[in-house]
Amino acid sequence: MKRAIALTLAAVFFFSVFFWLPQSSSASTQADVCYDSWQACRTRAFASDEGVLRTALMLTVCDLALGRCLLRI
Repeated sequence: MKRAIALTLAAVFFFSVFFWLPQSSSASTQADVCYDSWQACRTRAFASDEGVLRTALMLTVCDLALGRCLLRI
């Protein structure tokens, strides 16, 4: 019984990964957009005339936005 449950879960996992992940060309294009936005965000953060703490906070927000963008691919 445990083997049947494990095989079923494995099949569902691989089936969902196969159909859930986007095509490689589409993912590559979207990843490029994410990284371009990330670089622009970091440039704005470094170019701002804020203090060290605010700049660090802005950079953290840029990194979180990049992660969120990449997870939506």
